[in-house]
Amino acid sequence: MIIIEAIVIGLYVSLLFNLILISIPLFLKLFIIGFIKHSLSYYLCIQSYYCKLYKDNNYSAKVPNLFMESIFEGLIFIYIGYILKYFINPDINNYLFPFTLGFIIHIISDFYNIHKLFLLYNCKLL
Repeated sequence: MIIIEAIVIGLYVSLLFNLILISIPLFLKLFIIGFIKHSLSYYLCIQSYYCKLYKDNNYSAKVPNLFMESIFEGLIFIYIGYILKYFINPDINNYLFPFTLGFIIHIISDFYNIHKLFLLYNCKLL
């Protein structure tokens, strides 16, 4: 299941990355993508779907620190994005790069139990 989720997140990040067509520095674009990805996931009820899927149908996402979590995710996107772009594969194209970035961040988050922390602190009874 984690691989399917990571593929969906990779596609979601690719869509966001390629919708932002303005010419801005990479670090700023990565921050904006991470910030929007987290915030938009809340407003599109993707996070509530995650709560219902892994906890119970009676749970929904209530993110009291949405702004701070979105900033944190933006910073994670900058950090992992620069590692991926400049240290692992500097020639990666603009279609594969955001997909790989979203995929890797989702896998790393699962490996370090960030998703379990989200379920613990942000999934509340309806």
